[in-house]
Amino acid sequence: MTASSPVSGLLSSPGTAPSPGTAREPSPAPLTLPVDEITVRVLAVPLRERVPMSFSSLTARRTVLVTLRSGDLYGTGESWVNHPDWGWRERLATLDGIRPHVLGADAADPPALMTDLAARLHGVARQWGAPGPLWQALSGIDMAAWDLLGQARRAPLATLLAERAGHRGPLPAAVPAYGSGVGPTDVTRLTERALEQGLGAVKIKVGFGEETDLATVREVRAVAGPDLPVFADANQAWDLPTAERMCGLLGAFGIEWFEEPLAEDRPAELAELARRTGVRLAGGENVYGAEACAGYAALPGLAHFQPDPAKTAGVSMSDTAGRRPGTARLSPHCYSAAPGLASGVQLVAAAPRPGLVELDLRPNPLRTGIATGPRLTSGGTLTVPAGPGLGLDYDPGAVDRFTTYRTTSTETEPLPC
Repeated sequence: MTASSPVSGLLSSPGTAPSPGTAREPSPAPLTLPVDEITVRVLAVPLRERVPMSFSSLTARRTVLVTLRSGDLYGTGESWVNHPDWGWRERLATLDGIRPHVLGADAADPPALMTDLAARLHGVARQWGAPGPLWQALSGIDMAAWDLLGQARRAPLATLLAERAGHRGPLPAAVPAYGSGVGPTDVTRLTERALEQGLGAVKIKVGFGEETDLATVREVRAVAGPDLPVFADANQAWDLPTAERMCGLLGAFGIEWFEEPLAEDRPAELAELARRTGVRLAGGENVYGAEACAGYAALPGLAHFQPDPAKTAGVSMSDTAGRRPGTARLSPHCYSAAPGLASGVQLVAAAPRPGLVELDLRPNPLRTGIATGPRLTSGGTLTVPAGPGLGLDYDPGAVDRFTTYRTTSTETEPLPC
């Protein structure tokens, strides 16, 4: 799971101009990273208590790790499979179907690889009626490709993203974070945890009915006082009239942004909600595809755009969306494992309009126990790993303990019909 040293000869230092009369050194060959092997792992940790959501509940922490090998270099990404409970089975099948298009492909230009895969598979996803699972699988491959490129270039992801955008100045050593997942249960305990960790804001879960939602925000304010910034996430639970009413009721408690108050495939209604209420909106974790991301990022009232690099857009499209003209800050969604969090930290560090990184306050061994990466400081920021790629140092023993399924393939034959 850990990356070895870069392949000898792939990297070259900038040279000096040759002296007159001397032979000019040949230009170094462009970097190529042909994908020789794909390893897919399903990791799972059962939960002692269900975590309620407005639409369902979480019964286990799960993720799918996708590792690409090129020569003796490895890059690992993550594909989000929190919902539904059987999502990991679908992800295995989808990644197996995508496998022939990835093996042998060049991962040295991850955005180009992502664009090519999306173009090849768009028609399949349309006929299948499942763009979400496809993008979730592609996000894992894209993240792995960026990690692989970082190993080859010996550079952190944030540096690669900034250089690609033409920025070569210093990048931040840490980025601001907020605590999420507060409510409708364990409100006091989780709010106290956020304060103890020095986090500068918390996000509450709403969408459980007026009485429960108001009880959550009142309890947070009783613990944290009137000045702590509080955000509210409805997970697309409301229709427009309900959202307008709840934004007014909860807004009286100083909510700074409302995340996914409406279904994310109804941008016109979101724009209307912003016009009627003047609230600041956040969202993007369920917006799939470049065109949809571009439209969503331009919504009036959108204060924070929240693509998920493990779910909806990979690293490539998350970075592109964060660089579009506008005022929305890039605050990636993260409710997954270590690679997803590390990607979010690196993306914010490189963003022209950096926002906040989401840090789930509930226990998650897949985020904290399988690798060493971003570190939470006493000031409520997350350090940006300086190692190559995502900057994660994996614990192979921990990864093995949580692995429930693993497959490695070097074969390019497609699945039988």
